[in-house]
Parts: sequence; structure tokens; C-alpha cells
Amino acid sequence: MDDLNPLSEFSKAESTSTSSRGGATWPLQAPNELLGALASAGQMRKVAQGNRVFSFDDAAEGVFLILKGTVRAALPGETGSELVCHTAGPGSILGLPSALCATRYQFDVEALETVDAVYVETEPVNEILRQRPELCMQVMNMMCDELTALRQTRDHMQSCGKKSCSLHGSCTDALRS
Repeated sequence: MDDLNPLSEFSKAESTSTSSRGGATWPLQAPNELLGALASAGQMRKVAQGNRVFSFDDAAEGVFLILKGTVRAALPGETGSELVCHTAGPGSILGLPSALCATRYQFDVEALETVDAVYVETEPVNEILRQRPELCMQVMNMMCDELTALRQTRDHMQSCGKKSCSLHGSCTDALRS
């Protein structure tokens, strides 16, 4: 582990995770108990604004816990366009379904500002979940929430006729390019 203590960094992030959004929570936000357990097994990473946290179709070898900063998750489209799916910030876990299923990442995730994150490889994630089965229900709840949000976004996009929508309900007329 780097010389930064990710748990102390998470505590700082936790205090700002709702204040920066007027009391709302981010999509993919994890319960504190799960974040603390995973953070203790990871390594600090800093991602500069505009850089990728991970890319669509990369092998999912771990998860990222966002401590500070915001990211944008998007699906790559044809000829450089993208469908923005959602933004995430402090307290969010990125890549969890892909890492647990040993598949590939499903989104391009880009830092909208400098991001401090903890990266946890898949094997320690799995070991923590085996040792602490109560955390499995928290993971299941997060995955169900994500599926519900994606369904709501799909339904909203169908009803509003827009080509791009975020999980927060804002939409634009065209794909970003």
C-alpha cells in the first residue's frame, strides 16, 4: 500500500460525497462498510483530468473506489462518438460487475477532474467477500440499483426521444463526438 492511508482518504471523501451534489448520492455509491473493507486491500491511484480510469473492453482485473473527484462513464459509439451513461464521484465503486464476473469493462471511464482512487485487484475483492458474506448482500443491492437505474435511463430515453441520457435524468439531443 502506498504511504497514503486509503481509509483516511475515504473518510475525507465521504464527507464531501453528498455535499457536492446538494445531499444526493452518486450512482454506484457503496455502503461505508463495503468501501472500508475493500479500501484496506488496495493501492492508491491518481488519475489526471481527461485521462482514462479504464477503457471499454479492457480485461476487468479489479475495481476502483473513488475517493475524490468525478468521472464520466460512456459507451463508445461509431466514429468517435460516445453515449454518456452516468457520472460518479466519491464513494462510488467502478468496474465491480465486470471484475466479479471476470469479464471486460463495459464502459470507458474518464476523469472529469483529478481523481484519487483506490484500486483493488479482483482476487482480494473475492477473498474479502468470501470472508465477510454479509458484504455480498451489499454488492447485490448495488448491482440491483445499477440495473434499475439503467432501466430507468432506457425508459426515459425512449419516452423523450433523445439519443443520450445520464442516470441523473438529464439528456442531450445527440451523441458526444
